[in-house]
Amino acid sequence: MKQTWLKKIRVVVALTFLALTALLFVDFERVGATPAAAVALYPQFVPSLLKFTQTFAWAATGFLAVLALTLLLGRVYCSMICPLGTLQDIVIRLADKLRKPRKIKFRYRKPHEIIRYGVLALTVGLFLSGSALALNLLDPFGNFGRIAGDLFRPLYVAAHNGFGQLLESLGINGPFPLQWKAPSPTTLAFPALFLIGLVWLSATRGRLFCNLLCPVGALLGLVARFALFKIRIPKDACILCAQCSINCKAGCIHLKTKEVDFTRCVACFNCITVCEAHGIGYAHPRPVKFYPAAPASLLSNNSYHPPHHHLSPVEEASRGAGKSESRPPDPARRTLLRGSALFLVGLAGLTPRNSAGIKPHNRVPTAVVNRKAWPVTPPGAGDLARFNDLCIACHLCVGACPYGVLQPALLEYGLSGLLQPHMDYATGYCSYECNRCGQVCPTGAIRPLDLPAKQTIQMGVARFVRDNCIVYTDHTACGACDEYCPTKAVHMVPYRDGLTIPEVRESLCVGCGACENACPARPHRAIYVDGHPVHKLAIRPIAEPLQREERGEFPF
Repeated sequence: MKQTWLKKIRVVVALTFLALTALLFVDFERVGATPAAAVALYPQFVPSLLKFTQTFAWAATGFLAVLALTLLLGRVYCSMICPLGTLQDIVIRLADKLRKPRKIKFRYRKPHEIIRYGVLALTVGLFLSGSALALNLLDPFGNFGRIAGDLFRPLYVAAHNGFGQLLESLGINGPFPLQWKAPSPTTLAFPALFLIGLVWLSATRGRLFCNLLCPVGALLGLVARFALFKIRIPKDACILCAQCSINCKAGCIHLKTKEVDFTRCVACFNCITVCEAHGIGYAHPRPVKFYPAAPASLLSNNSYHPPHHHLSPVEEASRGAGKSESRPPDPARRTLLRGSALFLVGLAGLTPRNSAGIKPHNRVPTAVVNRKAWPVTPPGAGDLARFNDLCIACHLCVGACPYGVLQPALLEYGLSGLLQPHMDYATGYCSYECNRCGQVCPTGAIRPLDLPAKQTIQMGVARFVRDNCIVYTDHTACGACDEYCPTKAVHMVPYRDGLTIPEVRESLCVGCGACENACPARPHRAIYVDGHPVHKLAIRPIAEPLQREERGEFPF
């Protein structure tokens, strides 16, 4: 039975989920608050599972829907919903276009059961023991988030800002420019290396990552063993053309036995599309009426010989065609070149900015090192141990943070918290009027808080180091920390010679880091925020009432 329409449906659904998920990471301001965000996040397996363990809400039951879908149709999650899987399919498609005509694409590979299920057992074991390291490094959604948010978002911001400048130059009001806080090169190294490895693995081995290193793929493979609908190769319809095995990106079709390893099949439907006898079908175990078998002349040789790739007349004509005719010069070429130049100018929007607008001006370098006892977790994280257990380092909160204070961690949380976001006040500060990170977290690691609740969460407390303050070292006035503190937990008190020096009222401090970000002392700040392993509550500052002037009966 010819079911080529299945692949068309798969491609449309896969590209839709890929586009929605990618836009969610690269342009959260437009997509994050729309129903498209809920559509993209709901069926993602690991985020849904972790969030369900915290909320037990119907909105977090996407993983149950995926399991039910796998029991019915097999691993369609890996072929349609997972953005990392679709990204691999795109790489495979491009590699196929560049591959030599006579070179075989893929071939059947024996399953590496020990590695597959060993990775799954290691991931589950580490997670139950309190470490999310394996989940952070191997979860497909988290890896795609880091690729899209850390690597692709700068390109998107540059194109967006360049296009806006092009419109402004033409006298048209362009879109509002986007800002981007670049992570450190060390944090960009992992998604870059992962992407390079993924591209090489996909181009040469197809979906080997999904069937060897991905814990979600291993788990769904176990469930797919009992799927109702499966790929089926009837022995009486097979003409041994080998096209199904050559085009199987999962390497799970054993042509000699005409068997399909359903635990590795990702339901790409390539085999159905390329079958010359139209015998392969996607069906349930009941007998299925296939097309009649091919003529006996085609079945005369029963041995397995991978066929050579023969070019069609159209392909032969295209190969023999010469160079395309030269086109006349385009009158809009100068406009295109001008726009390209402005696109490059848009890269200026990617440069990190100093949120406080204060440049270091201390003459005497500071010497006292700021030794933080604990890193500062985002507002809504609550408990440091809980946050590390639930965060998959997808960096959706990093991309959504408008002030760039959320940055990927290296060893701030230890090895188990690698790449998880932490508050880095050297690059920004947590705005008193912002609670976006909790609204976008897909796993519940950062709980959503309304603004009044968020404004009383004490993530840490500011520590003042007098020996680093420029009032002490340079004997000059400053007061930047007092100016930028939203709760006035940091205020100036008399020092000497008419100068004032900061003082911290810990009960009012929320740990937003505005004081640390604004401090001009270098290389070590005179004031820094030390995190709490468990968030506390701060006292809300009391606004002083306005003094009303007493007037007579007739003030005029």
